[in-house]
Amino acid sequence: MIITRETDYAVRILRSLINLRLKNIREISDEQLIPRQFAYKISKKMERAGYIEIIRGAQGGCRLVKNLHDITLMDLIQVMDRENMLSNCLDEGFVCPYRERNGGDCGLHTSFGQLQEQLTAYFSGVNLYDLVSGTCQNQKLK
Repeated sequence: MIITRETDYAVRILRSLINLRLKNIREISDEQLIPRQFAYKISKKMERAGYIEIIRGAQGGCRLVKNLHDITLMDLIQVMDRENMLSNCLDEGFVCPYRERNGGDCGLHTSFGQLQEQLTAYFSGVNLYDLVSGTCQNQKLK
């Protein structure tokens, strides 16, 4: 699982909107140092997910409509359409030549799967409010 540039930009957009003020994409892009074309694309995904509202027109902009305490980092990663896998060998439908040759047995696959479960659980416990406000607790993976 990787925090992609798209997910990073999404977090930055949400950080910009944390004060619940209406802001246009230009303001957000300039403030958060996000290329405007990415900000448009990402904001549309977050609108479809119900995280923000996009108001069109001359006086329009974006506004946060969902409480960031209620959105986890894992939720956001999934909204950004990532497979969320640590390794592509964990992707559904991935055909691994090593596993095929060895009768499905691969210690790396098993280890990656365990790490993936831990990361998913950890990211599911990190709410975006704590992340963007800098109060995210530094907890160890189990």
